[in-house]
Amino acid sequence: MGALPAWLAALPARPRRAALVPTAANPLASAPYVQAAADLLTSEGLVVEYLDLEHAAHDDVRRVLTRSQVVFVVGGYAMFLLQHARRSGFARLAATAIRSGSLAYVGISAGAALAGPDLRSFQDADDPGIVSSTAGLGLVPFVVLAHRDRGRAARHDRQAAELPWPVVSIRDDQAVTVAGTGWSIRSSPG
Repeated sequence: MGALPAWLAALPARPRRAALVPTAANPLASAPYVQAAADLLTSEGLVVEYLDLEHAAHDDVRRVLTRSQVVFVVGGYAMFLLQHARRSGFARLAATAIRSGSLAYVGISAGAALAGPDLRSFQDADDPGIVSSTAGLGLVPFVVLAHRDRGRAARHDRQAAELPWPVVSIRDDQAVTVAGTGWSIRSSPG
């Protein structure tokens, strides 16, 4: 999350409102990073509105995304997030707004994975999500594998060799930034 201030400053217009999607973290006993994300967005001058896709109706999602310039999707259970992103209409509405340029996307962990072409590598027996397809939002042509520095380097390398899409494996202090068709990995400052 350390790269967020510079990323926000580089956007064509400074955003005023952010939709924070905590859904992937809902099944977890504790997820302090949800509040940390809200605090960071607030410290950057954004008004934060929570958008819990588990309980949101299509009209709720449309209304919140229409008044937001940034959507921040936190991590947790990827399939649970995907299930509710589809059921609520978020997957279609967010992808359309992001592609039109009216909404910017930030995702951490499962939230970053959701932006990619597919989430099959995130299927886990512990994940309470139920999906018939693991297709992601397709906002980027690669799969983001987060937390490389948490003992996952070998697993990431194995997944990169097995998956039919390009894989970008990042540490917790890194972010993938995308502009148009280009992308880069940025380290968090300090």
